[in-house]
Amino acid sequence: METYRKEIRGTIFFFVLYLLMCHTAVWSIFFGTSNDVRVLGFPAHYFVGIILGWFGVLAVSVWWNVWADNLEREITGSAAEGHGEGRA
Repeated sequence: METYRKEIRGTIFFFVLYLLMCHTAVWSIFFGTSNDVRVLGFPAHYFVGIILGWFGVLAVSVWWNVWADNLEREITGSAAEGHGEGRA
């Protein structure tokens, strides 16, 4: 039962991470929107939006996938032990 609680907590955690990565307007408000600072020719707040929006979501997606695969192994492993399966 604890693994299902982990799944719920993990889903909420990754949902919040997705919100932080996708809604970059909040980051622009926190760090300001000065056009004086430029990165690769873009204003800094555009660059932060590109990095977090594209690569941030990619990184969170990969991390969530690896985490979910490990959790799935834990769930199926504990279910197999309870039914006498899974051990050779």
